[in-house]
Amino acid sequence: MSYNNIVILTGAGISADSGLSTFRDSGGLWDKYRLEEIATPEAFEENPQLVWKFYSMRKIEAAQAKPNLAHFALVDFTKKNPQKNITLITQNVDGLHHRADSQEDLSPLCMHGSLNESRCTHCGTVYFDDYAYFNLDGDYAPTKYNLCNETQRATDQYLHHYKFQYKNFLPLSPCCNQSLRPHIVWFGEFPLLMEKIHPLLQKCDLFISIGTSGNVYPAAGFLQIAKAHGARTVCLNKEEIIQHDLCDEFISGRAIDIVPRYLNSLT
Repeated sequence: MSYNNIVILTGAGISADSGLSTFRDSGGLWDKYRLEEIATPEAFEENPQLVWKFYSMRKIEAAQAKPNLAHFALVDFTKKNPQKNITLITQNVDGLHHRADSQEDLSPLCMHGSLNESRCTHCGTVYFDDYAYFNLDGDYAPTKYNLCNETQRATDQYLHHYKFQYKNFLPLSPCCNQSLRPHIVWFGEFPLLMEKIHPLLQKCDLFISIGTSGNVYPAAGFLQIAKAHGARTVCLNKEEIIQHDLCDEFISGRAIDIVPRYLNSLT
């Protein structure tokens, strides 16, 4: 059967073979902190320096990782099927989809934000930001990292093209001279781009879930929405997900093995 409207959802499992630790498995210094202390709006208001230290660590780790065969397979599949409407939605903030996609064939919808962006806490302006402001020891040391491709940077919105200012070792926005925060969806906040995502789920004829646990909503409900509107549903993951009974097809294995093989079967 030929599918013309395909929605692909990726989670942490697709980046596992790139060597990235998961959000809940950062290790070391961060073992002693609860998520509520480093990944909520309240945490940022109470201790913004601690939050920026955590996200600087995540930026450094993401920059050191490289896209793997599963990331590249998605780009290759999109290039080979220009006649199809293929949408990639990712729960990941690591930027690896962007770095695998030098010609911007996929343009993923990053529903949880991205490590390569920051936004003004006053007006909400989003800037490309590839700086880690602290090193892995927690010392103040602004350092530039390559977190996505050069062509995918919005140069007129590139934070460090402006006169850059700090307050108490923390970055300030050039638009309002107010605090910048990571452009990440924290606990207690609503995911981004949902107004675009829901119509896509309702009209797709094939929904593919890759490396997702099926535990985190609203993304965990995407499979059910697509299924309810008549799409074929496929899950590629190491283990069965909670919504296994809604999957028309389940393929178990590492993403670098099963994603290229499955996508080739569709071509």
